[in-house]
Amino acid sequence: MALAVAAALSLIVGIGVFTLLPRDHEHFTSDGELEIGDVPREIDHIAWEWDTPEDHSIVTVMPGLAGPVVVMERGVIGLDGTTGGELWGYLSDLDGSDVSASVTPDGRSAVIAEIREGENRVSLLDSGTGEIQERYEYPLDSEPPSLLNLSDHDWIEARDGGIVARDLHSGGIAWEYLPERGCEIQALRGSNTFGDTADYSVATSGEHYVMAELCEEHREEGEPDAPRSPGNLVVLDAWTGEISWTVEDDLLLERETRSEIDVPYSAGINVSRDESALLAETTSGSTLFVPATGEVLHDDLRSLQRDEGPGRIIDFDDENVVVSERTPGSTGLPEFTNTRTGDGEILRRTSTEDPLSGDPFEYHRIRPAGSASYSLPLDSGVVTPGCVDECAERNIDETILFLPWEGKTPPRAIESEKVEAIVQSGRGVFVETPGSVVLYRPGSEGHLIGLA
Repeated sequence: MALAVAAALSLIVGIGVFTLLPRDHEHFTSDGELEIGDVPREIDHIAWEWDTPEDHSIVTVMPGLAGPVVVMERGVIGLDGTTGGELWGYLSDLDGSDVSASVTPDGRSAVIAEIREGENRVSLLDSGTGEIQERYEYPLDSEPPSLLNLSDHDWIEARDGGIVARDLHSGGIAWEYLPERGCEIQALRGSNTFGDTADYSVATSGEHYVMAELCEEHREEGEPDAPRSPGNLVVLDAWTGEISWTVEDDLLLERETRSEIDVPYSAGINVSRDESALLAETTSGSTLFVPATGEVLHDDLRSLQRDEGPGRIIDFDDENVVVSERTPGSTGLPEFTNTRTGDGEILRRTSTEDPLSGDPFEYHRIRPAGSASYSLPLDSGVVTPGCVDECAERNIDETILFLPWEGKTPPRAIESEKVEAIVQSGRGVFVETPGSVVLYRPGSEGHLIGLA
């Protein structure tokens, strides 16, 4: 649903212009010392814009040491988050080349697996400079491994119903995990699976892998076509593959039962951006855990929401949760509230006297390194898609709104033709990086906009 805001909103437009580095070679690195910008506390203008090379489309954008790292179908480019200038690049323009890439959750390393001209290899690069730290041959088949499932130590692959971890620095097998007999790993809502090799998925952080398992005893206790089932929450140490902790029989698994086909169960599991907390849908509600120990920080975060209507969790850590809530019957923009989980005290909220409308998407963040959001809380407010004046009647987003906490300053609208093109697609997302908040559309042959 589109967001509307009265003409009293302040309109801010500002575009930084820079010269792109030449792309006459496949791998280039940054020269000189990096100047790393701060993560913005608020936004009020467009700081820079950047276009992908011709015939390269965006897969995802992840935060690196100095700014966004743009992962494309056939390469990776690291940008300066403050200026949008290209710091480094690793590109393949060869027909038939296939590339999979990602950034470690700590943001320090970019990992690139590629198949080209019969040569299969993996490269580990510094995410700030693009300098190659490690490079090795790897026994790839017809496609490179998916690197979405990545920790700070290894990446994991699906194998025979379990997972295999490969060391980032060598590609050798670091450890293997297979569920107990009679148990199966399930899919996670809002996540990518391992592609064609498995229909299950795993959440990751820098130090842990998190998965949902369904066991035979759970099937025996419930109805064969039940929409819900209890399951196990299993957390592995990413360095060793050993089980760090589990929650048995209390994870809530759900599935669609109106379809004629047998739809598998999936679980709601998310990792906070700072990796301090793990949120899982359990039989108790939205339960908050410490990833390293399994300590329960809060039994049900949804109990902190007001009674008159359901809210949506858009962000959280080990001490706070940010929720978007709408008054029943209202078509206005949901109110964003930042609540302390320990005692339920509302620390701050967005508010405005202007007639806003909209419906932000629910929070899904399976791995912090890919922490894109449809609505993004910052220190001083919330960034969300929106529209100005007449566009509300057409129910189309056309701009970006920054809604300050407590309404101490008026909401701000940031407009441009390219902003409009991204948000009108309904698929524009924000990612927080050093130097800027980046707006982009995954899967597009594309355009990035740096907000500051």
